Amino acid sequence: MTPAPIPGKLALLVGGGPAPGINGVISSVAIEAVEQGIEVIGFRDGFAWLVKGDADHYRKLTIDDVKAIHLRGGSILGTSRTNPTKSEKDMQNVLDVFRRLNVTMLATIGGDDTAYSGSQVYLKAAGAVRVAHVPKTI
Repeated sequence: MTPAPIPGKLALLVGGGPAPGINGVISSVAIEAVEQGIEVIGFRDGFAWLVKGDADHYRKLTIDDVKAIHLRGGSILGTSRTNPTKSEKDMQNVLDVFRRLNVTMLATIGGDDTAYSGSQVYLKAAGAVRVAHVPKTI
């Protein structure tokens, strides 16, 4: 039985440099979310497009899209070192894109900078975007 859809979307993004296991995390998170009735989208190149207010550089992630990506290296979503906390305007652009796309959940994959960025998204969105972070490092 398919669970009832959960309001909003879960967004995934990757920050920082490349490291082993990124696609495995994307796959695991996306599959579990979809099985729980959550729509999942993946933002390309971390926060790079989001800080510009660009809501076009994402893709919907389905189980078929991610079920075998753990076998591939790199990140199917790309990555960047863009940090939205460096500018109020950048952070506002990120939050505006999330509102327009109905993103209510965010899973970030990255290091300290990405973890901090995710925590600031949560704070600046006043809890409207719930955030989980998966640490990644080599």
